[in-house]
Amino acid sequence: MLYIALLLTTLLAILHFLAHFFYFYWIYWWFDVCMHFLAGLAGGAAAYGVLSRLGRVSITRVLLSFVVIAGTWEIFEYVNGLTYSHEGYVLDTIFDLLLGSTGAVISAYIGIKREKRESI
Repeated sequence: MLYIALLLTTLLAILHFLAHFFYFYWIYWWFDVCMHFLAGLAGGAAAYGVLSRLGRVSITRVLLSFVVIAGTWEIFEYVNGLTYSHEGYVLDTIFDLLLGSTGAVISAYIGIKREKRESI
Protein backbone atom coordinates (compact mmCIF):
# COMPACT_ATOMS: atom_id res chain seq x y z
CA MET A 1 0.00 0.00 0.00
CA LEU A 2 2.92 2.36 0.54
CA TYR A 3 3.83 2.06 -3.15
CA ILE A 4 0.24 2.80 -4.07
CA ALA A 5 0.34 5.85 -1.76
CA LEU A 6 3.51 7.05 -3.49
CA LEU A 7 1.93 6.58 -6.92
CA LEU A 8 -1.27 8.41 -5.89
CA THR A 9 0.73 11.24 -4.29
CA THR A 10 2.78 11.65 -7.46
CA LEU A 11 -0.42 11.75 -9.53
CA LEU A 12 -1.88 14.28 -7.08
CA ALA A 13 1.18 16.52 -7.39
CA ILE A 14 1.14 16.41 -11.20
CA LEU A 15 -2.57 17.21 -11.34
CA HIS A 16 -2.14 20.04 -8.82
CA PHE A 17 0.62 21.72 -10.83
CA LEU A 18 -1.39 21.33 -14.04
CA ALA A 19 -4.45 22.73 -12.29
CA HIS A 20 -2.57 25.84 -11.23
CA PHE A 21 -1.01 26.32 -14.64
CA PHE A 22 -4.29 25.89 -16.53
CA TYR A 23 -6.56 27.43 -13.82
CA PHE A 24 -8.59 24.22 -13.39
CA TYR A 25 -9.51 25.12 -9.80
CA TRP A 26 -11.18 28.30 -11.03
CA ILE A 27 -12.66 26.99 -14.28
CA TYR A 28 -14.03 23.64 -13.08
CA TRP A 29 -15.74 23.72 -9.68
CA TRP A 30 -15.60 19.90 -9.45
CA PHE A 31 -11.82 19.68 -9.88
CA ASP A 32 -11.24 20.55 -6.21
CA VAL A 33 -13.68 17.79 -5.24
CA CYS A 34 -11.68 15.22 -7.23
CA MET A 35 -8.40 16.43 -5.74
CA HIS A 36 -9.62 16.14 -2.15
CA PHE A 37 -10.95 12.64 -2.81
CA LEU A 38 -7.64 11.64 -4.45
CA ALA A 39 -5.74 13.10 -1.49
CA GLY A 40 -7.90 10.97 0.80
CA LEU A 41 -7.08 7.85 -1.21
CA ALA A 42 -3.36 8.66 -1.05
CA GLY A 43 -3.42 9.59 2.64
CA GLY A 44 -5.48 6.54 3.50
CA ALA A 45 -3.11 4.25 1.60
CA ALA A 46 -0.12 5.80 3.37
CA ALA A 47 -1.77 5.51 6.79
CA TYR A 48 -2.78 1.92 6.05
CA GLY A 49 0.76 1.07 4.93
CA VAL A 50 2.34 2.49 8.09
CA LEU A 51 -0.27 1.05 10.45
CA SER A 52 -0.07 -2.40 8.84
CA ARG A 53 3.70 -2.41 9.32
CA LEU A 54 3.09 -1.66 13.00
CA GLY A 55 0.46 -4.41 13.18
CA ARG A 56 -2.20 -1.90 14.28
CA VAL A 57 -4.33 -1.51 11.17
CA SER A 58 -8.09 -0.95 11.20
CA ILE A 59 -10.43 1.27 9.22
CA THR A 60 -10.99 3.41 12.31
CA ARG A 61 -7.27 3.98 12.87
CA VAL A 62 -6.68 4.80 9.21
CA LEU A 63 -9.58 7.27 9.23
CA LEU A 64 -8.42 8.89 12.47
CA SER A 65 -4.86 9.21 11.17
CA PHE A 66 -6.12 10.81 7.97
CA VAL A 67 -8.44 13.24 9.76
CA VAL A 68 -5.63 14.40 12.06
CA ILE A 69 -3.27 14.99 9.12
CA ALA A 70 -5.90 16.60 6.86
CA GLY A 71 -7.26 18.74 9.70
CA THR A 72 -3.74 19.92 10.52
CA TRP A 73 -3.22 20.78 6.85
CA GLU A 74 -6.46 22.80 6.69
CA ILE A 75 -5.41 24.75 9.81
CA PHE A 76 -1.93 25.33 8.33
CA GLU A 77 -3.50 26.71 5.14
CA TYR A 78 -5.80 29.04 7.09
CA VAL A 79 -3.13 30.33 9.50
CA ASN A 80 -0.68 31.04 6.66
CA GLY A 81 -3.23 32.74 4.41
CA LEU A 82 -3.12 30.05 1.74
CA THR A 83 -6.90 29.89 1.47
CA TYR A 84 -9.18 32.08 -0.53
CA SER A 85 -11.45 33.78 1.94
CA HIS A 86 -15.02 33.40 0.81
CA GLU A 87 -18.47 33.21 2.28
CA GLY A 88 -18.79 29.43 2.70
CA TYR A 89 -15.25 28.73 3.93
CA VAL A 90 -16.21 26.62 6.98
CA LEU A 91 -18.74 24.55 5.04
CA ASP A 92 -16.25 24.10 2.19
CA THR A 93 -13.57 22.91 4.64
CA ILE A 94 -15.95 20.42 6.23
CA PHE A 95 -16.91 19.13 2.78
CA ASP A 96 -13.20 18.82 1.86
CA LEU A 97 -12.52 16.79 5.00
CA LEU A 98 -15.51 14.53 4.31
CA LEU A 99 -14.32 13.89 0.75
CA GLY A 100 -10.83 13.08 1.94
CA SER A 101 -12.15 10.87 4.73
CA THR A 102 -14.24 8.94 2.22
CA GLY A 103 -11.12 8.32 0.14
CA ALA A 104 -9.18 7.23 3.23
CA VAL A 105 -11.89 4.76 4.26
CA ILE A 106 -11.95 3.30 0.74
CA SER A 107 -8.15 2.87 0.82
CA ALA A 108 -8.35 1.15 4.20
CA TYR A 109 -11.15 -1.11 2.99
CA ILE A 110 -9.18 -2.10 -0.11
CA GLY A 111 -6.05 -2.72 1.96
CA ILE A 112 -7.89 -4.90 4.47
CA LYS A 113 -9.58 -6.88 1.68
CA ARG A 114 -6.23 -7.43 -0.07
CA GLU A 115 -4.61 -8.51 3.19
CA LYS A 116 -7.38 -11.02 3.90
CA ARG A 117 -7.22 -12.40 0.36
CA GLU A 118 -3.43 -12.81 0.57
CA SER A 119 -3.65 -14.61 3.92
CA ILE A 120 -6.02 -17.27 2.56
